[in-house]
Amino acid sequence: MPTSHKIIKDTNLFLPATADEMHALGWSQPDIILITGDAYVDHPSFGVALIGRWLQSKGYRVAILSQPDWKSADAFRIFGAPRLFWGITSGSIDSRLNIYTSLGHKRREDVYSPGGATGLRPDKPLLVYSARAREAFKGIPIILGGLEASLKRLVHFDYIENQLKRSVLIDAKADFLVHGMGELAILEIAKRLAAGQAIRELTNIPGTAYPVFKGVSPPEGAVELPSLAQQKENPALVMEAQTKYQQLISPRTCGGGVPVIQKYEGAPAVVVMPPAEALDEKTMDEIYALPFTRRSHPMYDSLGGVPALEPVQFSITTHRGCFGGCSFCSLYFHQGKQISSRSVDSILDEAARLSKDKLFRGTISDIGGPTANMYGMSCGNDKPCLRTSCLFPSPCKFLKADYTQLLKLMDEILKFARADKRKINVYVASGVRHDLALLNDDYINLLTRYFVGGHLKVAPEHSCPMVLALMGKPPIELLEKFEDKFMAASRKAGKEQYLVPYFISSHPGSTSDDAVKLMEYLLKKNWRLEQVQDFTPVPLTLSTAMYVSGLDSKGKKIFIPKGHSEKNLQLALLQFARPENQRILINYFSSKGRKDLPPHLLYRAKTRK
Repeated sequence: MPTSHKIIKDTNLFLPATADEMHALGWSQPDIILITGDAYVDHPSFGVALIGRWLQSKGYRVAILSQPDWKSADAFRIFGAPRLFWGITSGSIDSRLNIYTSLGHKRREDVYSPGGATGLRPDKPLLVYSARAREAFKGIPIILGGLEASLKRLVHFDYIENQLKRSVLIDAKADFLVHGMGELAILEIAKRLAAGQAIRELTNIPGTAYPVFKGVSPPEGAVELPSLAQQKENPALVMEAQTKYQQLISPRTCGGGVPVIQKYEGAPAVVVMPPAEALDEKTMDEIYALPFTRRSHPMYDSLGGVPALEPVQFSITTHRGCFGGCSFCSLYFHQGKQISSRSVDSILDEAARLSKDKLFRGTISDIGGPTANMYGMSCGNDKPCLRTSCLFPSPCKFLKADYTQLLKLMDEILKFARADKRKINVYVASGVRHDLALLNDDYINLLTRYFVGGHLKVAPEHSCPMVLALMGKPPIELLEKFEDKFMAASRKAGKEQYLVPYFISSHPGSTSDDAVKLMEYLLKKNWRLEQVQDFTPVPLTLSTAMYVSGLDSKGKKIFIPKGHSEKNLQLALLQFARPENQRILINYFSSKGRKDLPPHLLYRAKTRK
């Protein structure tokens, strides 16, 4: 971590990130030290900043230890011992994904580090940082949090080591783990520790997990999931554990979710409490009104800043959660499927603050959430529900897909943008759920006319019905229906605009024949894909359970694309226009006796002969 920079004296600017900054505030020690594998960026899109600001607003002294040198415990002693606890996160994304590609190659850039530099975080930050914090000061509670800890709360698959691993809580030898977005759980933990309770007494907080140490009893009614040893011995139990847990954490199951317990040989069992309640509008408004600077810490100014900040610096989060339930997505387990929306006034206030920022150049780059067009929507069912998706295989009859609040927000944002003499542009860059958009033509027309800067992201992911069903995605025909409406609305608005579709290669269940059919579909649509997501088996998703078990959610055996050869082929088929993929495709089609090659491939094949 850089050490030579201007001392920040105003707590409304940055949380202290060095000992000098802490002492300038008159502190002898912090209450809480948050350790992160990312560079410190004071922006609500970065979890450590959001949690830090939240705790600060509740009266706690919070210091940020970003990307500490983990080769010794010295860097972990700079603030002294935290009075209450260490909070440790690997950063904004899973550290495996941050460092490695889907095929296990090391990435050349780390956008969450200053200047995009690599090598500033260890391979397993949660384990390494925990060990160093424990070495620095004995007896201080260690609490894991953030996306990676959240998704590794139970037995999970590590695609780099190609094996199932036990809960990260056990491997890190931490005291506690917060899963989900974390504000309610971490505040409750801080309150109880400050009141004198011991960390091992905090066994009834939603959104947490803890080891069952000696003298700690698991909660009554906890449901046992297959252990690590059982899942390793019988991969079918990986799917059983996944589907059972998906049902047990539903907020409308069994009166609000139930605790689960998972046992390990030679280590304490882990209890995972049900998720915390979704935040209400008042709390959402409070969080996003906190005094974020929307800057990376000045220590990085001479190092080129932090690349991950640029695309989100002047964006606005309108809501959290997603009820899409895609099999390959972890949002169901981290943010949940209930939508937590901010008020229109809160969003307008943030837009006004952005417009006054001296670096603002007249464009709000994105206004949305995980799925932009779920703002203001809710479930109308007050009975137990086991559906993981409110949209697949068809929209749930209890889904209140009411666009009233979203249309009001869009109208008010437009009024705000027009009233500014700079004529502010406001875009929806985070993408929309196209099947959900089909439920309201007014939304499509308003979105297309005013909130699209030439291209709109959509995520059909595949074209083959069976693969789409495994993904939990709607039929491709709904994308085509949306495209027709989008293009018609663009023409009516006098704008030339296009959809940018995203697809996944090598998803469980997708054969090379399926990939060929998708290539043929892309050719028919005249789409040349620049970006394709090669499937990566990230922790705690249904698709990863398919990958490991070889089964779909109903226990039926499916084909699993594995190995570099198969995955490279499917990726090449989706990016058939790239010159570097030509040889792979010619060899493949020749081996299949295919003479009906795409024209550019057929020409190259003849030239090669």
